Amino acid sequence: MLSLLSTVVRLNHASSDIRAPSNIPVLKEVEAIMDPAAFTVVRFAISAIPFIPFVWQARGDVCTRNAGLELGFWVSLGYLMQALGLLTSDAGRASFISTFTVVLVPLLDGMFGAEVPALTWFGAVISILGVGMLESSGSPPCVGDLLNFLSAVFFGVHMLRTEHISRSTKRENFLALLGYEVCVIALSSIIWYFIGGCFGGMQEFRELSWTWTMLWNWIVTFPWIPALYTGVFSTGLCLWIEMAAMRDVSATETAIIYGLEPVWGAGFAWFLLGERWGAAGWIGAALVLGGSLTVQIFGSSPRKPSEDEEKSESGDALFVSDKQNSLSTSLVSVSRRKDAPGLLKKRHHL
Repeated sequence: MLSLLSTVVRLNHASSDIRAPSNIPVLKEVEAIMDPAAFTVVRFAISAIPFIPFVWQARGDVCTRNAGLELGFWVSLGYLMQALGLLTSDAGRASFISTFTVVLVPLLDGMFGAEVPALTWFGAVISILGVGMLESSGSPPCVGDLLNFLSAVFFGVHMLRTEHISRSTKRENFLALLGYEVCVIALSSIIWYFIGGCFGGMQEFRELSWTWTMLWNWIVTFPWIPALYTGVFSTGLCLWIEMAAMRDVSATETAIIYGLEPVWGAGFAWFLLGERWGAAGWIGAALVLGGSLTVQIFGSSPRKPSEDEEKSESGDALFVSDKQNSLSTSLVSVSRRKDAPGLLKKRHHL
C-alpha cells in the first residue's frame, strides 16, 4: 500500500514537473513584448480569484491564515527573483540553475536534524558540477544567473515549510491554505508593480493619463493565454499538487523529483525560443539530470513516521487499579497496544 501511495505521489509531482518548467520559456517570451511586472500582477490575480471563497470561509482560522501567509511570503520571493533573473538570463540556463533546490533542500533539511543519505550528497555534488559546466556554455554569466540562484534558495525554503505545514494541516483546509498563499503572491506582485512605477520603471504605471481607447487596446493586446496558463495551471494547480503530495513525500525527495524540471525547461526553450548550447552545456545538463536521478533512485531519505506510528511504536503507560492493595496504582510498561490484555492478566494472577 505504501509503495502504491508513493508511486501515485511521484506521478503527481511528475505531472507538475512538465507544467512548471514551461513557465520559464513562456515568461521569457512575454517579457520581450511587455512589462513583466504588469504581466505578473494579472497572472497571480487570475490564480488567486478561484480561491477567494475558500479564504473567506476560513477567515477565522488563525493557524491556517498564518501558515498561508508564511508560505506565500517565501514563494513570492522565489517568483520575484525568477522574473527579475529572466530579464538577462537565458531561459534554458535558468531552468538548470533552478535545480540548486535539489542541493539546498537536503542541506537545510540536514541542518534541522533530518538524516540525509550519503548518496543524496553525492548526487547534489554532481548537480553542482553540472551547473558549473552549464554556466561555461552559451552566453557569459550575468546578474540574472545570481537572481535565479536566489530564486532556487527561496523555493527550497518554501518546499521545506510546505512539508512541515501540510503534515500538520487537515486536508479539508488545504484549499484555504493555498488560497492565503496565492493571495499573498498576488498582493506582493501588486506592491512590486506600484513600487517599480514610483521609480519610473513601469511604462504602464501612468494609468491616470489613459483614455478608454488606450485601456481597451491594452486589454485586447494583453497576452491572456500565457497569463491563464501560468496563473491557473503552472501556479495554482502545481502548488496544490505539491502541498497534497508532501504529506507523504519528504521535502528532500520532492526536490529530487523536481530535478527533471530543467530537462523540460530546456526542451521548451529549445523548441519555443531557439536557444542552443555547446558541448559543455549538454554535458553539464546531463550531469545535473544524472545527479538528480541518482538521489531519487538510490539516495531517497527515509520516510518520516507519522504521529500515529510514533505513538504505536513508543511504549504506552497504563495505570492499573489493584483491589488487593487498596486503591494503589502501579505502572505497567507495554511495548504494543495489542499486548496490553495479556500483560494485565499476568499482573492479576501475581
